[in-house]
Amino acid sequence: MARHTDGSVISNRTIGLEISIRDGSDKGTILYTERHEVTTNEFGLFTLAIGSGWSEQEFSQINWKSDGEKWLQVRLDADNTGFYVLMGATQLLSVPFAMYANEAGNSSGAIPVMTVGERDALTNLSDGFMIFNTTTNALNVFRSGDWYEVALTMESTEWQCGKTFVDERDGRRYKTVKIGAKCWMAENLNIGQAVNLTTGQSNNGTIEKFCYGNNTQMCDTYGGLYTWTEAMNYTTIKGAQGICPDGWHIPTDQEWIEMEVSLGMSESEANRSNVWRGTDEGTKLGPGGSSGYNALYCGRSVPGIGFTHLTIWEYIWTSNESGNNAWRRCLSDTDPKVGRYDSFPKTYGMSVRCVK
Repeated sequence: MARHTDGSVISNRTIGLEISIRDGSDKGTILYTERHEVTTNEFGLFTLAIGSGWSEQEFSQINWKSDGEKWLQVRLDADNTGFYVLMGATQLLSVPFAMYANEAGNSSGAIPVMTVGERDALTNLSDGFMIFNTTTNALNVFRSGDWYEVALTMESTEWQCGKTFVDERDGRRYKTVKIGAKCWMAENLNIGQAVNLTTGQSNNGTIEKFCYGNNTQMCDTYGGLYTWTEAMNYTTIKGAQGICPDGWHIPTDQEWIEMEVSLGMSESEANRSNVWRGTDEGTKLGPGGSSGYNALYCGRSVPGIGFTHLTIWEYIWTSNESGNNAWRRCLSDTDPKVGRYDSFPKTYGMSVRCVK
């Protein structure tokens, strides 16, 4: 529970919390750090699940049973402005609260265990003092006259579809959604160095992207636009990783068909070519649609012409080529169906959605 020094709770407020595990001492090497953005309720309480925060590391890789002390450090961003204040670090003589990554066990740590009544009777406390509150089953941390409470909920640290995915190449985060049997990115891929449309993309070992109107801010909103060869990372293998992160790949035409069928399109309809197919599957894939795909109609780039159809059309590459062209999907804010075409050359710049 977060309280002001006058006893009033910090209620209905979004705060930031950073939890770190240090090795050896309170100044030792940080083994793991994760950040959370949580909102207190009217009582000043908030809940987070350790292992589900944003982190560039793997919680499951911490060797809790290795020799050496482990310390739990907490930093708080009370105003959620990105400025974190150290609240202290407490030695863990053994793994607290059975926090093994892959197994559970009994343990007793250096953190005192007490009820809320016993906690409130404490005096002369130093900032960073921590207790485990048996009344609320939560970690309590004292700083500047306030008690801050973190309810500890253990959950699997294995990444699951539906959670945010972090591309380790640049730290960019992507929403994901399961549609049918596959996991799809719920945002357009935005990776690489922005280049001017007149410069073009080339096989130079660097991922390059076009941003609509040659404005890099448009890539932040709509994702990058890529020629088919750039998106495929200069291979022609169906289902290739292309420029997708490790573990993901450029969807095949068949994977798109399977996804469309899972949304209600008949197989016979889904296999039609160079037409708009289905009934309302395009609407389901559109902004705020029920599928969670959330297409944004980010347009395309055309050599010698420029950028066209922003907010009107979305074009997405598949990994299937068709001569000098390649198969794509088309979505429109004026048509509830989904287009399946192979009429555009590979030199057009279009969006990429990765799948796994």
